Amino acid sequence: MAIGQQRLPVGARPATFRLNYMSSKSTNNDELHLKHQRPVAGESRRFTTGEAVFFSPLPVPTGQISMDLGGSFLDINDTYLDLGSSNVNKAFQTRVMIASSMLILIVSLIIGPFIAGLMSFGDPYGRTFTHIFIEFFPTGAAIGVWGAAGAAVLGLYVVISTTLAKVRTRPIRFNRQRREVCFFANGSDEPVIQPWEEMVSWLSVSTGVTGVGVISTYTFGMAFDDPKTDTVHLVNQEVMTPVHGLCKWEALRAYMEKGPDFCPAKAPYEGRHTFDKERQDMHEEYQHNERSALGVCWWYLTHLITWWRFPYWVAEWDHRFSMKSLPDSIAEWSKPLPPDQWGKPSPALKEQSAKIERAFAQGQDFMTYFKANLNESKAEE
Repeated sequence: MAIGQQRLPVGARPATFRLNYMSSKSTNNDELHLKHQRPVAGESRRFTTGEAVFFSPLPVPTGQISMDLGGSFLDINDTYLDLGSSNVNKAFQTRVMIASSMLILIVSLIIGPFIAGLMSFGDPYGRTFTHIFIEFFPTGAAIGVWGAAGAAVLGLYVVISTTLAKVRTRPIRFNRQRREVCFFANGSDEPVIQPWEEMVSWLSVSTGVTGVGVISTYTFGMAFDDPKTDTVHLVNQEVMTPVHGLCKWEALRAYMEKGPDFCPAKAPYEGRHTFDKERQDMHEEYQHNERSALGVCWWYLTHLITWWRFPYWVAEWDHRFSMKSLPDSIAEWSKPLPPDQWGKPSPALKEQSAKIERAFAQGQDFMTYFKANLNESKAEE
């Protein structure tokens, strides 16, 4: 999940699935009123295009399964969890770029002239298949070269731009022993330390009208207050459904409240070893009659067309180039603490968590307990 930063009003949402950093001065145009009206867990707030339900302050249980959708947990240990952008799907992204260019070339250089050559059957001028094939080939070659070049340029832009977007940002570090969260604004080495129980997080739905109907966009968001600059830093991630947002937050909450054994494992690192593992799995599937001989041939054909291991080398490059380390200013804060110095949950959090867990035991879910239903939210006129 690549990360980008821009200056937008609080409540604005990017149209991407990746994490997006935004910074906003506290103004009267703050649609969610995060600065002047601190929310509480379960509170709902309307804004111009939709509604938001807050998970915190006081991060209570959601009743959902912990899931790291998109592979954003970069490092997990007993002291901290780093939330950022891994290189998951970078190889697939590169394969799509190569496949698009290669498909255009194959159609233009081979399939197109071949179909034109078939017109020789019954040709009134007596032209042969070879004659028509050779006659059409230069035109097909020109179309193929220019079309493949255009697809390659567009694909390169996507691959490189997403990597460069990750370079500009650092992971968000959740320190469970201190019960604090560390955030770095883009281009800054100055940490913003937020107490875990005071951090604001939410799930919002934004409804809009297109030419074909009404669409809803769900966003999982977190806010970090920087009192030194009077700035609210926002981190937004589009999710497929409200449940996906709840599961993402529950994974973070489970780590902070229970430990690394209760949250998903860190995101896998993609590289050339991934290709070898995929090929081994493919052969094992064939040996156990889970894949046909035709499926094996198709696997080799598609990977040959997409340049074999090259996309996985690109994934390794993305990992080396974009995985920005945290500065020394946070090194001491990240060191393990003796157990007797660990932060403790507040009485208010314990009380609220106990109430909602009793409700879960009686069959309620998070949205029902707080009387919220984003699936039915509609935009204000």
